Amino acid sequence: MKNRLIISLNLIMLLCLAILSGSCEKDRYIVDVVTDSEMKADIYTRSIDTLHFESSRYILEAELTRDFFPGGPVPKERPLVASIYLVNIDSLPVSPNLEVQKLYVINNDLIWYAALNQGVQPNVPDYKLNKLNNNGPEWDTDIPVDVVIEIRSRQINERFLLMAKDINIDANW
Repeated sequence: MKNRLIISLNLIMLLCLAILSGSCEKDRYIVDVVTDSEMKADIYTRSIDTLHFESSRYILEAELTRDFFPGGPVPKERPLVASIYLVNIDSLPVSPNLEVQKLYVINNDLIWYAALNQGVQPNVPDYKLNKLNNNGPEWDTDIPVDVVIEIRSRQINERFLLMAKDINIDANW
């Protein structure tokens, strides 16, 4: 009788842990997407396509994909992945005084905004800085969107918005 009680309690604890673990997994896919016409207007007004900083010129390169590749454990969610590059077009190393802080992806009236993590691309030359977010919304593929990054100058604490227009969301099969 005592053994059955212990086994039952262990099963209940395992069930509770499984439920809690599942709910934590769902939180991972919460995405910040807003419809805010004032925010959108402010982003477009303040954005530039080339940043002039410390005698160098910088542009934004962006790759947006959703992974539909079959095989392995098939995830229920297939979030948008944004891999961005701050590129010094003068082929000089990216200034250590620039910090990429935030990502905005504009799809018509929808704005996805997110933090960026260190990129994972190997062998990125020193005139490029790679950042990544792999938890975006599940938007359609083969549509053009505008991508904007917020950059902060560490030395003067000034913020810049750098934009790349009409970036296609690709599908990986």
